[in-house]
Amino acid sequence: MRRIVVLGFVSPLHRNRLPAIEGVDRIVSSTDELRGLNISNTFVVALILSGGVSRLVREFAEDYGLRRLLLVSHPGLNSLASALDARALLSEVGIDSGILHLKDLGRIDHALRIARAIASILGIRVALLGVGAKDSVARTFEDRFEARVDAVPMESLEDMINNADEKLAVEFMNYIKGRARFEVSDERLRDVGKIYAAMRSLYGKYDAFAINCFPYLIKHGVTPCLALARLNEEGLIAACEADLRALFSMVIARELTGYSGWIANTNHIEGSRVTMAHCTIALNMIRDASVVTHFESGFNYGLTGRLLFNDVTGVSVSSDFRRMGIFSARVVESGLLSDRMCRTQAILDLGINSSVILRLAPYNHHVIIPGNVVRELETIAGVFGMEVVKYTP
Repeated sequence: MRRIVVLGFVSPLHRNRLPAIEGVDRIVSSTDELRGLNISNTFVVALILSGGVSRLVREFAEDYGLRRLLLVSHPGLNSLASALDARALLSEVGIDSGILHLKDLGRIDHALRIARAIASILGIRVALLGVGAKDSVARTFEDRFEARVDAVPMESLEDMINNADEKLAVEFMNYIKGRARFEVSDERLRDVGKIYAAMRSLYGKYDAFAINCFPYLIKHGVTPCLALARLNEEGLIAACEADLRALFSMVIARELTGYSGWIANTNHIEGSRVTMAHCTIALNMIRDASVVTHFESGFNYGLTGRLLFNDVTGVSVSSDFRRMGIFSARVVESGLLSDRMCRTQAILDLGINSSVILRLAPYNHHVIIPGNVVRELETIAGVFGMEVVKYTP
């Protein structure tokens, strides 16, 4: 994760009227005070402490060649007005920004949580497992987020799995047996443990993974679902179907909530309700976990369970990472509700006609995040120059 630098911008007229503020690296009122900053490979939070600083913010961002900024405002001293002006001025010179408005300056920790979510994406190192070459989505991901994406061919992935740490694989097996009820035989669990051990050993070299699971499961007759469920429970982001769009949202979800979020297919819409389903979900997001067959293949293993949360936020991003679709919803029912779809299922009530998904969804996969984080996601989208598409009638 990139280092976060918090700069407080204040007019000389108001400098002596500020309360003590924790967590700010430097308070500035002039260009002279901005000289000599060490902000290479950092993410900058611009805390707008008063009016009259919007041009100073733009000058700073231009001088240091920044691509993006998080602007944070508060109710006093014309702070919000100045933040809005700064956003407009930054946009004029091609610098993306989002505004987070705090109730008071004592809530700076909330701004830092959002900053950490943004910083965790910037410069991220991702391995696409079981992928022969990077596609246009991977190249766009690298460019948009100054990231590194490595394609790891299927043969290399198979070698890693065959040579994986047996002890780690056994630890995984024992954990899963104690964590979930098996409704099918556990005879292939060692194979999944080897997948887990192989992926687990790569963290440190990489920050997150997306595995091209279908070619592997078709060839070997075993799915990585349980390995991903455990990795994400540990806070180690692992996406299925080589989906970098979902991986982006999962990394952000982890920093905002402590949970990776759940990649889910959109399966059915009716009235205000949408049915989401997938065979992989982080184990710490469900209760009554059961190990069953994987839906499409019938192979071992898929995972099902009931969501722990009553209120959730859904987010989906486009392949060019320029649009972010967002909805908030109430969980009506979850678990294994049907044998005609992926094994963890949830019926969500959007409170509006759910057919808007057909018109607005940037992509099929949505990452379902615990709680209502719509406001936070809107701010993050602004920082990354994404258009926000809220699911409304």
